[in-house]
Amino acid sequence: MTAAAAPAKIVSPVASEAERRAQRSARIRGIVIAALGLIAFGMAVNTLGGDVTFKFWLQQQGKAFAQVDTSPGELWVAAGVTTGIAGIWQLVKGGAVRWRLWLVLWLPFWVIAIIGTLLDRQTAVLTNLFSSTLEYAFPISMGAFAALICERSGMFDIAVEGQMLVGAAMASIAGSMALQWLGPDAGAIAGPIVGPAAAAVSGMGIGLLMAWLAIRYHVDQIISGTVVNFGALGLTNFLYLRVLQTYTDYNTPPTIENIQIPVLSDIPVLGPIFFQGTPYMYIGWTVMLVLTYFIFRTRWGLRLRASGEYPQAAATVGINVIRIRYRAMILAGAIAGFAGSYLSLHSAGSFQMNMSAGKGWIAIAAMIFGAWNPIGAFGAALVFGFADAAQQLLSELGVTIPPQFLASVPYILTIVVVAGVVGRVRGPAMAGQPYEQG
Repeated sequence: MTAAAAPAKIVSPVASEAERRAQRSARIRGIVIAALGLIAFGMAVNTLGGDVTFKFWLQQQGKAFAQVDTSPGELWVAAGVTTGIAGIWQLVKGGAVRWRLWLVLWLPFWVIAIIGTLLDRQTAVLTNLFSSTLEYAFPISMGAFAALICERSGMFDIAVEGQMLVGAAMASIAGSMALQWLGPDAGAIAGPIVGPAAAAVSGMGIGLLMAWLAIRYHVDQIISGTVVNFGALGLTNFLYLRVLQTYTDYNTPPTIENIQIPVLSDIPVLGPIFFQGTPYMYIGWTVMLVLTYFIFRTRWGLRLRASGEYPQAAATVGINVIRIRYRAMILAGAIAGFAGSYLSLHSAGSFQMNMSAGKGWIAIAAMIFGAWNPIGAFGAALVFGFADAAQQLLSELGVTIPPQFLASVPYILTIVVVAGVVGRVRGPAMAGQPYEQG
């Protein structure tokens, strides 16, 4: 007779320190979000007596419109409900919640409630607000895509700001030269093509220079990028002060205007917002979708990500890491330079000193907030674009807020975003690290 086997012990899995930290951060985040919901309800009590009017153009701006009459109190109630639900859901589900997605859901209610409170019985046209958001998000999203491609390959592109600034200058000069040499008719057609092309080529040159310094001579990529940014600022300031101000014909490019997409632009409300924008806006959407597919669904994307995560292992299976990094830096430079052409050919209509105004740095923040994903980076760019559009709307309506504060909102938001995600998102493991190919 054999002895009975001892009952098997049930060993409960022990959470790692990283998991416990993530759960603790999730609970803290849930408590903070829920508290914000209570604050929104408190604001609703104090603003129930006011009223605010929002207008939406139906098919064409300046024509027929739809009108929504509400009150700041009602807007704060909506903000409180959505924020409270998000906070409670975060507390219940913990680290399993995709908090960035929930942020996109409740944060707009807060922004609209704040705008409604500040309007003080004035009428705001939200069609212009939303369409401006999409336009202002373009240079930021394209700069984020440029930085994303580089870091996915294992390189830092700190020079996005400089590439955008040089791209803006080259686009204005090339577009103006095309207009002068070809005449007003042919130049008006060729200028909007030559200008962005020259901007992209100039960005490619800067990207190649940075790749050469980092890969061949192992120059610190943050230092080289910072030097390029300062060099771009000095070079473009010199061009503007000594050349473009004297020879103004070379700083009067043909501008790239909005276009209307047939049929789609006639959709009520949505048409003026999504289908009456500039070609830049549609190109930005296309680049986002194409990059998302190629990075996560193709062999090129797999090799790109492998070069940024573990280049030694990638090299053992025949991947030429050096070539991939060179190509990534050149492609990123083309995208960032092209983004700069938006500033001079559409936004301002000419080149001005330091007209990038920190958009390259904001683009890097958008890339981090978007977790090195093109769709996430585009969503973060929309947040920054909305901040720009909102401060412009409030300025036009004469809201009693110092204009300096309104102008600083995008940069304050940059600090808040980066401070909120640093340490909570992980980029490519070998980004910025020198690599010797054996």
